[in-house]
Amino acid sequence: MQKSRSRGLTIISIAIFVGGIVFIVLGSIVISIAASISGTVAQDSFTNNTSKIKSTITKGITNALSPYIEGLAHLGKGIMTSIGAFLFLVGVGICVLGIGLFKVKYLACILTVVLMFVAIVIDVIGLGFVGGAFPSSSNDKGIMLVDVAYALIGILIAHLVANAVIIYYLSRKTTISIFKTS
Repeated sequence: MQKSRSRGLTIISIAIFVGGIVFIVLGSIVISIAASISGTVAQDSFTNNTSKIKSTITKGITNALSPYIEGLAHLGKGIMTSIGAFLFLVGVGICVLGIGLFKVKYLACILTVVLMFVAIVIDVIGLGFVGGAFPSSSNDKGIMLVDVAYALIGILIAHLVANAVIIYYLSRKTTISIFKTS
């Protein structure tokens, strides 16, 4: 018997596939930014920023910190490359899940529901972090601009709602029956 696919399942599988492509692109961007990081560029920037103050103490501090600046630049490059590779691999996995849902594979349905629960937890944690970035008083600037924080909160809430809708749709009896027919 041929497995039938509902319109909602098609939309969800395409949306998940596109989300995977977004992760792949983000991972590639982070890796390319990491490739452009250079310890000498960071050191030169530090030297240029402190050269306006022409004192022996400043030059001595700059010379003393130079090896550490280069080391931190290499550490940052390694961390960014790792994050980019992780995002890239997650994107590939999400694309595979989208294809599995499109082909009406039961394992893809189960893994997608689990992934959506994990994404909801990450969204809630992200909301806490962004909420903590707001200024605590009128004199405090906060960690990020208020407009950026509001935009991030909107994105996180929309993502959280979309994940909840996907979990609801995939856990309905009619949807599960589509996956169990063979």
